[in-house]
Amino acid sequence: MRFRPGPNLVLAILALALLSPFTFAVPQTCWLILLGLLPLLAITFREYRHLHGMLAKIEISRRQPAVVGRDVTFLVELDIVNRGAQEAIGTVRDVLPNVAIPDFQSEPIRLDAKGSTTTTKQLRIPIRGLYELGPVWLRLQGPWQLLEGQRVYDCRASIKVLPETYVSREGLSEDQQAQLLMLDKVTRVRSSGAGTEFESLSEYRHGDDPRRIDWRTTARIGRPIIRRYQVERHRDVMILVDCGRLMGALTETGSKLDCAIDSTLLLAEVALRYGDRCGIGLFDDRVRGYRAPLSGVSSVRTIAESIYSLQSQWRESDFGTIFAELQLKQTRRSLIVLLSDIVDVETTSRFRTSLARLAKKHVFLFAALRTPLLEQVVHAPVKTLLDGSRKAVAFELLQQRQKALHSLRHGGVHVLDVEPSELTVPLINEFIELRCQNLL
Repeated sequence: MRFRPGPNLVLAILALALLSPFTFAVPQTCWLILLGLLPLLAITFREYRHLHGMLAKIEISRRQPAVVGRDVTFLVELDIVNRGAQEAIGTVRDVLPNVAIPDFQSEPIRLDAKGSTTTTKQLRIPIRGLYELGPVWLRLQGPWQLLEGQRVYDCRASIKVLPETYVSREGLSEDQQAQLLMLDKVTRVRSSGAGTEFESLSEYRHGDDPRRIDWRTTARIGRPIIRRYQVERHRDVMILVDCGRLMGALTETGSKLDCAIDSTLLLAEVALRYGDRCGIGLFDDRVRGYRAPLSGVSSVRTIAESIYSLQSQWRESDFGTIFAELQLKQTRRSLIVLLSDIVDVETTSRFRTSLARLAKKHVFLFAALRTPLLEQVVHAPVKTLLDGSRKAVAFELLQQRQKALHSLRHGGVHVLDVEPSELTVPLINEFIELRCQNLL
């Protein structure tokens, strides 16, 4: 516990200090100051004991969700119980993460004797990660406002901030809900498409492909029987997420890395529902994480735990490091989905050199996330010489990027060039297309 002077004690000491110069002219003033100081000290000591007893009989606990969505509002409740026989008046403050909105909040409270109250505050955290809330500071005023007592309650709690599309679909915007609804429909329709893995025999129906008639079974039974096929399952899908410098660029829905992680979790869920195995790789100039392919829809939680706190670093991405890791650990033919970006031909040449060996064994899908700022600069009006220079640089960067992607396409890499905020549906569409083409 800590104690500090209250407003009335400061005023009383200031009044006595103003009287002190008069002791030189009127010595009897010393007795007046002394008569005022002694009762003040006695009352202050009594108030100290009063506050000490009150703070010892107050308990604070918190209630909050363990997992929330990025930039989604959630509630934090503090239950304050006064077990003392006197009323308590003061303020309570919860220590919040620096990235929380708001990051500082102090609320006045009034506790009746043997009473309790609950304070509720709305917060949102716009950056993914693991954060800690607490401790809680309680400051009470004495009955005469001569002292203020303060106590720290160590009721800390951790909270995980995950991508909002993964945590809950109820609080999303109408556009996001429409996008996910479209995704669900696409997944259901495309997953029922024709594959090459035999599923069953059934009677011929109008509209069936006559080339799938099983003539031996048809001759034995005496009526047309066809073979039905399903999309192949139990394939390996490795999703590689770039955490380098380019992925830190901001978009309308967070950074490019935020959009990549949102889409990664939904793609992993779709792949696992297909019956495939899904793994994850994280890299910038080094391999920051690698998890071998897992099976079962519940494995998406493990993948989420691996990437939910991932943040972009100011480092140039080195594709060679993650490709070397794949060469060593992923011996089975797989579909490799790489979420990154590329800006120049030189980087593309290094990318293709690192890819040369792996491309002979695996199928690669490269999702190139555009930088919205470049498009904004290109379409912005030119008012000054500086605006013209910026537009020229933006045009040059976009031209180099298009050449780089064109070079990758000619190298046999499946390329998806999209806006970061619109990545999810095209990415899963392309994934299903590749699965249905039986390229694995």
